[in-house]
Amino acid sequence: MANQNLLILGGFGRVGMEAATHLLKNTTANLTLASRTIRAIPSALQSRFGDRIATLQLDVNDEKTLIAACHQADVMISCIGPSGIVGDTVAQVCKKTQTPLVDAGGYDPVWHRLEQAEAITASTIPLIINVGLLPGLSGMFPKYVIDATAQGRKVKQLDVQYVGRDAWSYNSAWDIINGLGDFGNEKGFCFIHRHQMVKVPMRKATNKAHFPDPIGRVSTMLLYAEEITRLAKQYDIETARVFGANIGPRATFVALIAKVFRLYQSRKGIDRAAKWMAKASKKDMRKLAPAYGIQVDITYESGHPVTAQLMLADTYQATGAIMAIATRAVLDGKTAGPGVYSLHEAMTSQRFMQDLEASGLLTFNTAKSIENK
Repeated sequence: MANQNLLILGGFGRVGMEAATHLLKNTTANLTLASRTIRAIPSALQSRFGDRIATLQLDVNDEKTLIAACHQADVMISCIGPSGIVGDTVAQVCKKTQTPLVDAGGYDPVWHRLEQAEAITASTIPLIINVGLLPGLSGMFPKYVIDATAQGRKVKQLDVQYVGRDAWSYNSAWDIINGLGDFGNEKGFCFIHRHQMVKVPMRKATNKAHFPDPIGRVSTMLLYAEEITRLAKQYDIETARVFGANIGPRATFVALIAKVFRLYQSRKGIDRAAKWMAKASKKDMRKLAPAYGIQVDITYESGHPVTAQLMLADTYQATGAIMAIATRAVLDGKTAGPGVYSLHEAMTSQRFMQDLEASGLLTFNTAKSIENK
């Protein structure tokens, strides 16, 4: 079989470049790095993989050009954002051209619109969205812990806590602020009980998590996560709660201001808060190290509790690696098949975690020891 062709939208961004590097090292595929302006291939990649890399000037809002690009690609990898602005533009073109998609964004609105489109015309290829840290790994890791420890037992309660800090780019900050309002469908502080959403007041929406250094002890708040709602339905989990926190102190303050004053309700407000957060998080990283952690607490109906944690340091490098791992599964025909999926639905949790561990990006992981008990 001839080498497959991968097109990376936003290929010169932080995530796109990490995904490209991972794929060049771990596959024989040819890559086209697309961007809105003409860019030069970094010398380190040019010298080692120059015969497998091409560049393309492409604006995704030009549907005709995007369609033409899709016809030349075996897999489309979308690393562009903000997701709330890009929306389902790329996903719908991939569906139209039947080009497999791996998308770092998407989030709830795109998910729902794609599923509506699927109900009308079923895709013959996989469309995998939410392939990042949150959402993405945030759904895959809990699924992995369940798969590794359930042993036929039913999950009574699932608690998942996400914490992270980094020098967020404007695009990342935009999506973080937009997410404070549940991407335009504000649900407030809530959790899932018997597949129904239960709202709680702010005073009852807090939790605590303790991670190894450099994170330590942190406070988290209830939030809605579509992927965990779907995971709860898949495993018939009685109660599922999700907590999160942006743990850079200045970035946290911006998130609080954006939440209190509901800046997430308009594009102007999101833009303003995203600029504040990008600047604030950059200042946070002058004295703090980037970090991301997930804690999963499971209680089975038998009463047996399980706790697992995962940590990594470079959030953008990890996101690129996660996208590359999902892309490799598509290339190998190891996904769930045609249709619309979030990351945890697209491939087996065991394969994904094995590949992520092999990347060397995890700085702490208790799940493997739990699985071996």
